[in-house]
Amino acid sequence: MKHYLGLSLQFITLVFLPLLIIWQLNFGFELIYMPTLTVVGIIVFTIGTKLRG
Repeated sequence: MKHYLGLSLQFITLVFLPLLIIWQLNFGFELIYMPTLTVVGIIVFTIGTKLRG
């Protein structure tokens, strides 16, 4: 069960981060959100990796 949860977290992160870049290029938002959301994505991906292992 933890394996599938980790896989889901990694998949969501790998889909969300490119969509975040597209959203930024098309609509724009405050500059501080991009590095913050990138760090959140890295943390979620790391949690997913630990759950899969």
